[in-house]
Amino acid sequence: MVSFSFKGERFSNMHARAVRWPMEHFHYIGIDPEESTGFNVHEAEKGELENAASPFRTDPYGCNSNKLTQKRKLRNPLKRTPPYELSCPDLKNLLTWCEQDIIPKHMVPWLTN
Repeated sequence: MVSFSFKGERFSNMHARAVRWPMEHFHYIGIDPEESTGFNVHEAEKGELENAASPFRTDPYGCNSNKLTQKRKLRNPLKRTPPYELSCPDLKNLLTWCEQDIIPKHMVPWLTN
């Protein structure tokens, strides 16, 4: 997975775990914009902790936290629903899981085969 370096902890230790992705098959590459772009990595790290990492610690699927629910709504102003359940029915259990507990192994396709 490739994303900003300050998101590495969350993706490696929270999201990969939440979807039960085998860690021997997970590698995170963190890349940040050059300083000349004006990107402030320290502000981004602060925002990551407050607005993403902290809420996901108690809500691994991001569906019970008001903060995460609001972020998701703001990112989808047209209220579009991607047809992932139709195009990849094996992921339906994972895509609809909204519990505090980690999804059971038998419900994710990469651990059931």
